[in-house]
Amino acid sequence: MSLSKNIRAKLGQLRFLKEVQKQKHKSEVIGFDDAASIGILYDATDERDYETVKAYIKTVRSTYKKDILAMGFVDKKKLPPAQFAQYGLDFFTRADLDFRLIPNNPIVKNFIEQKFDILINLNAGNCFPLRYIAAMSHSRFRVGRYDHKYTTCYDMMIHLSPETPIKEVIEETEHFLRKIKPQLA
Repeated sequence: MSLSKNIRAKLGQLRFLKEVQKQKHKSEVIGFDDAASIGILYDATDERDYETVKAYIKTVRSTYKKDILAMGFVDKKKLPPAQFAQYGLDFFTRADLDFRLIPNNPIVKNFIEQKFDILINLNAGNCFPLRYIAAMSHSRFRVGRYDHKYTTCYDMMIHLSPETPIKEVIEETEHFLRKIKPQLA
């Protein structure tokens, strides 16, 4: 990482920590079966991951009749021709990041403000823009992969190896979310 990018990342991290402290997130535990809307964050730089998420969205819509939207980060200046926004699949690129590497795009802002029942960050945690979106999300229940440094970003974390393929991350996350059953008062 270049010195300039290191400085930008440090500035972004400082702003991120400041915004997380100000945030008033009230967690609600919601299982997969009880969720009407689901948001997914993922690194869409690898076309195979993009295709995996696209297939998962199609399955969830057709089989479970849930409203599901995905926001993919493509770690390039321009979106590759094979990846284009379509219903339920939006993207942002490095061109959509401000100096501090914080997403600065109306589509991302709308995604953050959407009150999903469940937000799932499929990324291993090494992508600052996706972690920022997850932490700032207005979603009711935020789920991500375990990282002891970012426990304030999520309401539930799943411990998986950083090398775990995205298909397996999706399966494990859905498995644990299906185990959550509503409390009967």
